Parts: sequence; structure tokens; C-alpha cells
Amino acid sequence: MNNIKYRSDIDGLRAFAVLSVVLYHLEVSWVKSGFLGVDIFFVISGFLITKIIIIDLQDGTFSIKNFYLRRVRRILPALIFVLAISSFFAWLILLPQDLLNYAKSMVSVIASISNLFFFKTLSFGYFATDSSTIPLLHTWSLGVEEQFYIIWPVILIILFKLNISSKRYLLTITSLLIIASIAIFFYKHFPKFYYIPLNRGFELLFGCFLAIGLSDREHKSPNRTLLNIFSVVSLVLMVVPIFLISVSYPSFWMIVACFGATLFIYSGSLGYTPIINRLFSIKSFVAIGLISYSLYLWHWPIIAYLNYLSITITEDIATVVIILSIILATISYLFVEKPFRHKFKFSFLKSLTLLWIIPLVISIGFCIASKHQGFAFNHPNIDQNKLTFKYGFEKVDNNGCFYNFAQDSEINRNGPYYVSYEKNYDSTKCKVFDDKKSDILVLGNSHARSDWPMVSEWIKNADSNATLLAITPNDNENTAPYAPYPNNLNQKIKNDAMRQRFDFIKKAIKKNSSYKTIIIANMGGIGNKGELNIFGSIVKKALENNKHVILIVDTPYLGQPASYLPENRNISNLCAINRIHLNCDIDYGIYKGWIRTQTELYKKFKNQYPNQIEIVNPSKVICSKNECSTTIKGIPIYADSHHLSYIGSKLIGQKYLEEFGNPITNDR
Repeated sequence: MNNIKYRSDIDGLRAFAVLSVVLYHLEVSWVKSGFLGVDIFFVISGFLITKIIIIDLQDGTFSIKNFYLRRVRRILPALIFVLAISSFFAWLILLPQDLLNYAKSMVSVIASISNLFFFKTLSFGYFATDSSTIPLLHTWSLGVEEQFYIIWPVILIILFKLNISSKRYLLTITSLLIIASIAIFFYKHFPKFYYIPLNRGFELLFGCFLAIGLSDREHKSPNRTLLNIFSVVSLVLMVVPIFLISVSYPSFWMIVACFGATLFIYSGSLGYTPIINRLFSIKSFVAIGLISYSLYLWHWPIIAYLNYLSITITEDIATVVIILSIILATISYLFVEKPFRHKFKFSFLKSLTLLWIIPLVISIGFCIASKHQGFAFNHPNIDQNKLTFKYGFEKVDNNGCFYNFAQDSEINRNGPYYVSYEKNYDSTKCKVFDDKKSDILVLGNSHARSDWPMVSEWIKNADSNATLLAITPNDNENTAPYAPYPNNLNQKIKNDAMRQRFDFIKKAIKKNSSYKTIIIANMGGIGNKGELNIFGSIVKKALENNKHVILIVDTPYLGQPASYLPENRNISNLCAINRIHLNCDIDYGIYKGWIRTQTELYKKFKNQYPNQIEIVNPSKVICSKNECSTTIKGIPIYADSHHLSYIGSKLIGQKYLEEFGNPITNDR
């Protein structure tokens, strides 16, 4: 292999890219779209790797085996080191189900397919809220890069073999590939496609195009004024989208940033170092650039674990994260990266075995052990099955008792809270006791679903029976389960499954129906005037038809407003882990403020119909005068930031019976 001339300005560009990413992940306000630093990395990689390949092909010294040996030595040592340390903290911190997911992701990382793994498993892509707690999410970019380099060298080899290796042909073919990739980039625009190589190929190909364009061994004397202008323009093209514009995906600004990086590299490629390239060549920038790969690997797991523990990243903590990441990256660079690149030059087979096969086998073993509770001793008192959103609700979800209208779309079908359902609602399959007639109907949204185990405890104690009908509406429409009144709202209901359920509600609250009691459980923060009117309509109609109405006050909500604990789907579960000392109690005053609208409405109905309405507040069993607990007897009661888990709901129901009697029978 012919060595290419070292360029300090490219290391400076690496520093610019990695710092943009790190600051963005730390949510620094003035870094609007720092994730574009990854796109700049792709351009740099495409340029340097293609330049090496082209030189070797021209000299007749290119070897696929040597190419991948260099890739193994460059990528895997630091990656394996970070994975080893990260896995220890994953074992220490993560709950069993999350540890299993981590183990699966680690296998995909070593296999260079983590981008495809996250494409399959994440419902809303890189920008999803829950993605902030995934320690290895950032490795998607390594997957994209390695998959690209499985194909790109082969394409170049074939073109050289077929004597289609002139610069004109190579540039034409590369241009066509760039156009095709950009077309796919804008055509397939679901958030998950952020991870797909076909969508990101143009970023690497920008660098490839430049390397091919500069493949002549000699260049004419450069126009220094023009190169200085190019250098300044390149910086503007990178700074504007990264620091001034909140870029969404996909966006034209991503192409702008890549073009800026390409122009920067070009400006310093003609034997003269323009002004901005000289600026990027200062020692401090170059030093960060040298450790940029390790810095990229280290920073995100630290941030993800902090997010997982619901530790708010303040300015002071962000500073500590940056310093710690730089220290760890420096250690990785000096004692892992450099030795494996320059000192430990093992053969291809030995390198592959040591750095890929053995780690892959170990990661698979880690995954198997996690799957079979092999690491359950890290949290021995927690049954992972009881920590999920779906556990215990199989009958409810599979029989259409809960219909998630908001997720009845292709993009949401793989979401973490997506539940299966039948298009038609069959009330006979949505009862506490299958073989007993129901005289109670439970209505509401997803909170009625999560309250169902609690209500079922009361039903069993009362020797009665109940039917559940829960619907999560479309956020953009007032299509809550009580929407039959006023009737004109039915015009908005175009979904047959929704309409069929609403027709059932109409019949159920009629005077002559078998349902004598209507229990309503809904999310407490009702602020929409339209929803209030609809809600009032169904309650009023039920009361006019002499139904007994029980209104369930909502339980505390962990996610909003901001005064609550940071929203994290595992926060309740983490509170049950003894070794993590978090103050997970919820301020009772904040809880009262959150449900004020709901409780005022309930009291209004109670005053109007004192003999027909009963208000039940299950939170009395978990709340004191000052705070509300997120656990009962050390067992987590929440499945996420505002839904009770199956076991949590059941425990609240049992505890309510013990302390306050049965609200169904008024037995106290």
C-alpha cells in the first residue's frame, strides 16, 4: 500500500464533527443539529478510504484481504474495549429485559449490522424519545460504513478489471450512485430509514467522488485566492445547518453539510493550505481529531446510562461528561488504537479471530445468558415480565377490548406500545368472568386498560362482573370513547372499528341495557374543551338513564409537567433497584395540580347527582400528605411514565379493598 500524505486539517475536521455530535447529544442549546457531524465523518471516510484504494489499484498492489485487515485493526480494538466496559455497566444498571435488548444490540454491533438491528427494533428511529437510553445506538454509523465498504471496493475492482477505470468513467458512475442514493434518501423518509445504507450512501460517495477527482498524481498550481474562498464557504456550509438550523430528517441541509465537508477537503488538497484549513490544523483541534473515533464511541454510552437513571444532565454534569469522555478516549487511543494499528500487527486470520470471532462468540454467550436470566442476580427481586407494558394484558389486547386508534397506521405498527386487536369488538371476550353476565361497563382510554386489573379485583370481591371497552383516540381528533354525544362528532369517525365500538357504547348506556353501573377511567390531564364537552355528554346521558356512575381519579403521572421526575419508561422500575439511590417519590402537590381539572369536573357532577355518582381515588393507597410512591412493597407499579403495570394495578386494587373497602358495593 502506498501511504498517503498526512493532513492535519482533516484531523481538525474530525474534531469539528465529533464535538458537534457530542454537544448535540448533551442537548447544548446553540448546537441545533450536531448529529450532522456523523455525515461529515462519512465524507471524510469516503475520501480517505477511496484514495487509498485508488492508489493501490493504480499501482497493482490492492488486496481485499489487506484492505479488510486494516479495517479490522482500525475499527475493532477500540470498539471491543468500549463494549467490554459498557457491558459491565449494563449488567450493573439495566433491568433484565433492557439487559437482554442490550446484549442483542451488542451482537449486532460486532457483526457490523447494528444499524439494521435498530432499524428493525426502534419504532420511530434515531430521534425517538426512548432512544436516548440505548447505550449502543450510536454504533449504527459503524454499521452503515462497514456495509458500504463491503460493496464499494468490489465495485472499484470490477471497474478496473473491465478497464473502465479512467477518471471520467469513475466520476460518471459515482455521480449516478450519488443521485440514486439522494433519490432514495428523499423518497423513503420514515424516521427509521435514518439507519439504512442506501439512504446514507451519498454521504460516503461525496468523499469517494472527490478522491477519484483528485486521483491524478500531479496537480496544477492552485489559485490561492479561490481556495481561500472555497475554504471559508465550506465552513459556512457546515456551520449554518449544524449551529443555526434545527434540521429534520430527511433534509436538504444534510446534503449542504456534506458538500461543505467535501469542499473543505478539496480546498486543502492542492498543495496549499487555505485559511480555514490552517485554523483547523491548530494543535488542540488536531489532538481532538486524533482521538475522535474513541471519543465518539465513549460519549454516548455515558449519556445513555445517565438518561436511563433519569439523571438530569445539567451544565456541570455535561462538563464532567465531556472531560470524562476525552480522558477515556485518550486512554483508548494511546493504549488500544495505536498499538493495534502499529505494534500488534497480527496476521489476517489471527486478527480476525482475536478481534472479531472471539468477541462475537462472547457477545452471543452474553445474549443467551441474559435471555435465560443468567444475569438476573443483578436485580434478584424483580421479575422482568412484570415490568412491561404488555404483560398481563394479553386477553384485553388480543380480543380488541383495547383499541389503539392512534397506532392504527403502518409507521406505528412496530411501536413499543402497539397492541394487537380485532377489528370488531366482541364484548363477550372482554369480561372479568367469561361465563357470567356483566352488569358493569368500564370505559376510558389506555388508562381504563391499565386500571382494569385494579377494577377486576373489586369486581371479584363484589361477586359481580364487568366488561371493558378502552380506546386510545387519534391525537388530532376528539375521538375519545365517549364520542357518540354530540352526534355530529360521528362524522369525524371514519374508522369502522371505532364506529362499531361507539355504537356499542350508545346501546350500553341506554336505560334498558343490562349495564347498571358505568365506570369511567381516563387520563387526568384533560384540558381540551371539546373533550370536556364530550366527556360530560356521556356521563350526563348515563345519569339520565338512571345508571350508577363511578368516576376513577387518575393516578400520578411521572412524565409531565416538568416538575415531575424526568420522563423515563423505566423510572418506576429503577426505583425498585436498591443499588440505585433515586428519590422516586412524587410531590403530592404537583399531582393535585395535574388532576385539578379532572377532580373539579367530577365534583361538579357529584353535586348535581349526589346519589348516582361516586368518585374513587385509588391514589389514596400510594399517596400521603406530601408525596406519592411509585412502588408497593418494593414492587414497581408503573409500566411507563403514566400507565400502571398489570401487577401494579392489581396491587393498588387489593390495597384499596383492605384500606377503604369496595367502591363497587360501597362496602366499608
